[in-house]
Amino acid sequence: MRLVCCGISFHDTSLGEREPVVLTDAQQRQILRAIHQAPRIHEGFALCTCNRTELYLYAEAEVDVSAFAAALIAEISPAAEAVWRLHCYVREGLAAVEHLFRVGAGLDSQMIGENQILRQLKDAYSASIEEGTSRFFLHRLLHSAFRAAKSVRTQTDINAGAVSISAAAVELAAARIHLAGAPVVLVGAGENAALAAAHLIKRGIGQLEVVSRTIETAADLCAQLKTGRPHTLDALPELVGAADLILCSTASETPILTADNCAYLLSQRATPVVIIDIAVPRDVEPQVGQLDAVRLFNIEDLDRQVRDNLNRRSAQIPKAEQIITEHVRRYGQWLDSLSITGIVSELVDTYVKLAEGEARRYGGQLDAAGREQLERFAVSLVKKVLHGPIQYLKHSEQEELVWDQLQAAELIRKMLLETERKVHS
Repeated sequence: MRLVCCGISFHDTSLGEREPVVLTDAQQRQILRAIHQAPRIHEGFALCTCNRTELYLYAEAEVDVSAFAAALIAEISPAAEAVWRLHCYVREGLAAVEHLFRVGAGLDSQMIGENQILRQLKDAYSASIEEGTSRFFLHRLLHSAFRAAKSVRTQTDINAGAVSISAAAVELAAARIHLAGAPVVLVGAGENAALAAAHLIKRGIGQLEVVSRTIETAADLCAQLKTGRPHTLDALPELVGAADLILCSTASETPILTADNCAYLLSQRATPVVIIDIAVPRDVEPQVGQLDAVRLFNIEDLDRQVRDNLNRRSAQIPKAEQIITEHVRRYGQWLDSLSITGIVSELVDTYVKLAEGEARRYGGQLDAAGREQLERFAVSLVKKVLHGPIQYLKHSEQEELVWDQLQAAELIRKMLLETERKVHS
């Protein structure tokens, strides 16, 4: 049996090349069902994000896993197959384990340390459980990957600081005002505005006013966010006077907030307002930033912040790599501990020695012949008791029982070997 990872990622492909291989939820389920039905592919899951599509398969040694994976992708579309065959990489054994651990920890992401990949990995695992393609081996593998990711995130600053413009805007705002309960005006209803709003809502802001060119687009975003009040641009001058934070992200070719349309209302404020403009071209006229009651920041300020955060994250990579190496080493030790031959040998050796020791302990009042007979009896009894478990483990030539054998090996190791070592340590 062997673990194989086959996939494509942003390292070797452009977004346009990856698009045909970005799997829908239905297509991922289709692949999982095909894995479930394959007689010699025993476990597997599919990880699909905007930056990668990977199949992890636990298969019999003789199976051409690469060809099997390519056939699954070919069922999606000819375009997907063409990209897959041209750019697919393959990793096996502990190399596949290390790759998975690095992916889960955000070390193989386009944006180092990003958190979304771990949720996506957990979603892929959940889908494989629902489709019956994750059993004993992948349960252990995925939970080990989750532990490795947690160790990296708690022992390093690999995910410290925002590295997207939307998140950086909210981070900057939080450093300058108390966001919890703060009234916020969001100008724009596009993707960046929606991402920024989601980050703001997580910070517990107060009333959210969403301003867009049409009331329909503003209302759609409010519905998506499940909060906020929609407005058109006509309401903007009045809204800016009551906000603690104004975040602008539209596609307008000319400024929306100008000194002419908002200077008077802003000048009447008792406390300054923070305005963050993440639009290109700018939504806020530079002269607005000269008003006493305004603290204006634009995308250049955020670019510097993002670069600083990326540098901080990059500095954490060596430490994160060391943590991953240690988790891979532990996982490799666990795999080695499941060696059928090794467990059988240790099991017999441990309990034969135990039987001989107990025979000597209780045979002190017997003559030499009696002690020898007691020892033969004790050893024979132990071997008879162990016969069933040993025969089950040695049944490994029949690959269809591999999950049960691995689980049995793990239970025997924990119950009969580790426990015995602790008793006599």
